[in-house]
Amino acid sequence: MESGTSFNIEHLKGCLNNDISDIEAAKSLGNIYYDKGDSAQAIVYYRHVLDLNPDQPGVRTDLGTMYWRNENLSLSEQTFRDVVARHPGFGQAYVNLGLLLRHAKGNVAEARSIWQQLLDINPDHELAGKARELLKETATDLN
Repeated sequence: MESGTSFNIEHLKGCLNNDISDIEAAKSLGNIYYDKGDSAQAIVYYRHVLDLNPDQPGVRTDLGTMYWRNENLSLSEQTFRDVVARHPGFGQAYVNLGLLLRHAKGNVAEARSIWQQLLDINPDHELAGKARELLKETATDLN
């Protein structure tokens, strides 16, 4: 697997070297580094994707996750909040923001508020079940 990943990385970097605006190559590189746990490299490629096209809520949410993994909590929170503000229907940003608030910042009440916002906006969202589960899981944490 590792040698295939290395080949893929080199191939995708070659694509970007040939065409710096190859958004799919940049996104794929970001995703490979995300999966490998290399947050610094993932951030480089996700930032490049967003420079090319800022209207990418999935990429922006992954960027926020990489900031969190890199212990840049304020950047992570700002990035998740930006996705929620720009793309209120993008549920993963609500889930991630709530998890960040709960686990990294110790703010269970605000985390619950964020998950509830997702349910209020779209109770049938594919991540509504996850939001309900997190609300149930944290109900006793408020005391």
